[in-house]
Amino acid sequence: MKTRLIAVLSALVVVLIGPGSGAVPQSSDAVREVPVQAGSPWPSMRHDRRNTGRSSIRARYEDGDAPWAFQTGKGIFSVPVIDADGTAYFGSADRNFYAVDSQGHEAWRFQTGEVIDSAAVLGAYDEELGTSPVTFGSGDSHVYHLRTGEVTGDREVWKFKATAPPGAGQQVTWWEGNVVMGFDGEFYAGNTGGSMYALNPDGTLRWSYPTDNAIWTAAAIGNDGTTYWGSLDMSVYALDKDGKLVWRLPTLGFVASSIVLGNDGTAYVGSFDSKFYALDAATGVPKWTFQTSDHIYSSAALLEDDAGNTTAIYIASADGSVYALSPSGALLWRYDTGDVVRSSPSIGRAPDGDGNIVYIGSSNGKLYALDAQTGRRRWSYDATPDDPILRDRNDMNGAPALGATGIYATGEHGYLVYVPYDYCLHATDARCSTDPGDEFGNDVVRTYFVTPGGSTLPGDPTDSPAPATVINARLVVREGGETVDASMLAAPPALSGESLVSTFPAFDFTAQISGDGHFVHIAPNGFLAPDTEYSVRIGGNYTTGGLPVGNYVVGGTTVSPFNDVIRFRTAASAGSLPLSVGTNSVSAFDIRRLAVPMPPLIPSVNQIGFDSYDWIAGVLDIGPPNAAGEGNLLMWVVGTKHVGGQAVVDPNAYFSFPLAGRYKDDFVILNQRNLTLPFSFGDVPMRRFELRGQLGQDLRVRSGASLYAEVTCADVPFYGPLLYVTGLCNTEGTLPASGTFITDAYNPNGAANKRPEGLSVSRMTIQRPTLVQEGVVSAKLVLAPGASYPANSHVVSVVLADAATGEMVSMAYKENLRVIAGDDGNVSEVRLTLPAGTTLPSWVKAYVVTDVFPLYSRLL
Repeated sequence: MKTRLIAVLSALVVVLIGPGSGAVPQSSDAVREVPVQAGSPWPSMRHDRRNTGRSSIRARYEDGDAPWAFQTGKGIFSVPVIDADGTAYFGSADRNFYAVDSQGHEAWRFQTGEVIDSAAVLGAYDEELGTSPVTFGSGDSHVYHLRTGEVTGDREVWKFKATAPPGAGQQVTWWEGNVVMGFDGEFYAGNTGGSMYALNPDGTLRWSYPTDNAIWTAAAIGNDGTTYWGSLDMSVYALDKDGKLVWRLPTLGFVASSIVLGNDGTAYVGSFDSKFYALDAATGVPKWTFQTSDHIYSSAALLEDDAGNTTAIYIASADGSVYALSPSGALLWRYDTGDVVRSSPSIGRAPDGDGNIVYIGSSNGKLYALDAQTGRRRWSYDATPDDPILRDRNDMNGAPALGATGIYATGEHGYLVYVPYDYCLHATDARCSTDPGDEFGNDVVRTYFVTPGGSTLPGDPTDSPAPATVINARLVVREGGETVDASMLAAPPALSGESLVSTFPAFDFTAQISGDGHFVHIAPNGFLAPDTEYSVRIGGNYTTGGLPVGNYVVGGTTVSPFNDVIRFRTAASAGSLPLSVGTNSVSAFDIRRLAVPMPPLIPSVNQIGFDSYDWIAGVLDIGPPNAAGEGNLLMWVVGTKHVGGQAVVDPNAYFSFPLAGRYKDDFVILNQRNLTLPFSFGDVPMRRFELRGQLGQDLRVRSGASLYAEVTCADVPFYGPLLYVTGLCNTEGTLPASGTFITDAYNPNGAANKRPEGLSVSRMTIQRPTLVQEGVVSAKLVLAPGASYPANSHVVSVVLADAATGEMVSMAYKENLRVIAGDDGNVSEVRLTLPAGTTLPSWVKAYVVTDVFPLYSRLL
């Protein structure tokens, strides 16, 4: 978000309902006021009921202790909680909740029905259960209460399913709000459906309160039982102990930041409007605000003296910086990590003396330890994996949890990482840095190359991008050691991204400037030459929210304020296209782990949603290469679910769509012009959706795989108008987005890419649409005696292509497909409705696809 957002006027936006509450001083040892596990160094997301994010444990290094990492199957976006024995408890987008012991070994796991984005809370020892239970929420709409340790019976004690239907702006009841515990052992959590819940210790409903959008925050609890929440309806709430509204404060952005309570009756919270608010906890009236240069996702941490007085507040912003503020809101220091920060700061004591250390993760894969007094780097540890694919999935988005001997942190790469306290000050390790400075220089005006996974590189890329790639660049402006919120300006008359870019050797491309002006996305219109040096020059004017910084003249030469060249060598071909179409089977691969880090707001609102997508793509047709060595490629994609650890076709999944494109050697560009992706708030049509990369013979896309999409902002349901206000839409009314993805060879024992035994097509017909009347393509299917093909276990589709060119007929296939089953439940017919006005070529090649196998094709 930009500084151009208008400040909220406190007297006009505060809604006061009922008597004030929450101004009673809070205890300085709030963690022991609720029945969490005795001895736990970090029992809940923000450590205690006030969400201070502060531990009293000293950062003393134990000789011989070393870092370790535990890998899960997908990304981790929540904070681990740590028990008295050093066991970490956390969930993953792979749908499992894990217990990992102090040495990094799995103790146990518990599978749920969806991704887990909620931090847990560890309860006190329960004599009846014989365990200290752990409680967390899952995307399957349930809150789970589990036994920890070794169990002989069921690990699950109880589960609670969301009772309220989704509110406005949402379509699901996932639990993404973090679970916290109250004075009587009750639980508080919010969900994506938009309700705040209080549950009794036995898992029954105590009360719920609806808002106008999702609740992702961890509730803070005041002395009198008042709870404080943030919502994606752009408001902060205070509810009394019975769940009645005390006050509501609207902001100009989503509130994903958890509220923090100070002992003096101040409530602190960040908003996606880029502001950090200090509120009167009794009334909700702002005392002061602090402006950052981008949205605030993370929660604050409080430093307090021995009397419980707040001495400093630490916040982080998606602008990449960590800020220290005084109790009056004055800036004490700012440290720039060089990449987006969604992690929340956590505070621990220095090994000796009165000093403190601020720990925080960044999207560059590093865990930072900063001196709380000066903001200078004490050390940083690069937790980027060695895996060539996952090393570009290194965002450390989860807040660090401080254990007895070290720091536990999680990332989008899917690892739980443990780093001993002050390890980097005692060990020689290439992953460590003790340079006290920021990641950028004091005075910088430069465009940097950004990897598909979102990491800003200090120099040219060392990995060779595939000739099928998208080139992303970021403008960074630093003045006197401070990062300036600078936006690229397209040049007239076109006012398009292309005006900023020139290439050598020359190639055709499109370019889109991001809505905030920080990025430019350069998409070649075809394949670059393999194993070739390229230079991409990016230059022009920029603005810092006031007047544009324009061209100037040096020695008679006109110079642009930024004018940089990114150089890279494209990857060499490793062979021919590793895909084929056979009589009884076709090549197929899994597409998973989608990530869209640009613009930075996208992963802040939906990264775990993208990580939940699991697809199988099978080849329908491969055209022969032309004189230039390029050929057409047509694939069909369906959604999957996991059964017994394997991905199988899910007929109830939203996804069922074609990907058409081109190949050259082992490089591919696959696209879909009318793909609609589901979000929790509705379906978003993609004006452009492309997957680009180099396919290995093992069908794994090589590092540097590019995902690129464009959305017309006016087409986005519910949030469309807000996209302009928040700076996500550029001057062309487009939201460009760039990211990456992973592929793997489809399970060789799976049947989705194989000819179904005994199933055939007996007849296919077409009724062409007119301008006013819809048409239909219908295919009758028959089964040999004794064969079966249940409609509720498979996806059967009709796909159309231009018979002359091989290009896909662009339309919304999923929405217009209907599968008809016979009395025995087997597939008997499939129909594709052709909406009125659909333009068809003279000759259509129609495919009947069973899961991802092209069972039948015919010219119509």
